[in-house]
Amino acid sequence: MSAALAGDQARVTLCIEPGLGGRVFESIDGDAGAPASVIEIGQVSVWEPARRLVFSWRASNFAPAESTEVEALFEPSPSGTRLTVTHRGWRALRADHPVRHGQEAAAFIRMMGTWWGDLLTSLREHAARGREGPGR
Repeated sequence: MSAALAGDQARVTLCIEPGLGGRVFESIDGDAGAPASVIEIGQVSVWEPARRLVFSWRASNFAPAESTEVEALFEPSPSGTRLTVTHRGWRALRADHPVRHGQEAAAFIRMMGTWWGDLLTSLREHAARGREGPGR
């Protein structure tokens, strides 16, 4: 599974290797034909296809023992599938942690919500293109 975000400078693809223990990583396209870089950001801890996915998540500025957890629940709905994402574990990180970018808790949570919203919009658009077929 992967979803891409187009940033100001590079295209970033979030990839999840299927199965328990699969890697969660970001692949960042290089500029002008340079090779992509891969940054591992987590590992799959629960793999229940079509129902539930849980993985650890860590930013590049996390210390080795620091991580958070992301849970994705997939539920049938009249219009397709409802996806609920919960990203927890932020309280374990100190208030002045670099991942917070100096923001107070409420502003940081809003920023993370926007980030997940952008990522999930990208995933939804990618899935819609797949249903339409190539070149549509």
